[in-house]
Amino acid sequence: MSTSTHSHAGSQQFPGNCTLEKALQTVVDMFHQYSIRQGEIDLLSMSDFTTLLKEQAPSFLQTCDRNRAGYLEKLFQETDLNKDKELSFEEFTIVLSKLADDAHRISHGSERCGPDKD
Repeated sequence: MSTSTHSHAGSQQFPGNCTLEKALQTVVDMFHQYSIRQGEIDLLSMSDFTTLLKEQAPSFLQTCDRNRAGYLEKLFQETDLNKDKELSFEEFTIVLSKLADDAHRISHGSERCGPDKD
């Protein structure tokens, strides 16, 4: 990934120093790094989305047959609730919940490819 130093216009840091707030700020910053690559700022194109997941969530994609042809396209389409062919941050949080669930399963040594894996 390129080391872009673009900042989101009007972006502000969380006021606190809590672990959760730091983690959320990291997620927001990461989203902004990828959402400024093409098209509108604060929206992920299919290309942005694919690059983000391949670079930032490779272990998620390498399990449960998620690296199969068409998986990312299907996930993007399911997540693009308003069907505008771009993902807002709110829409991206749907994918983020899948990543968080996968991380939670890993932390417990649980089966990552159960019936609700996607």
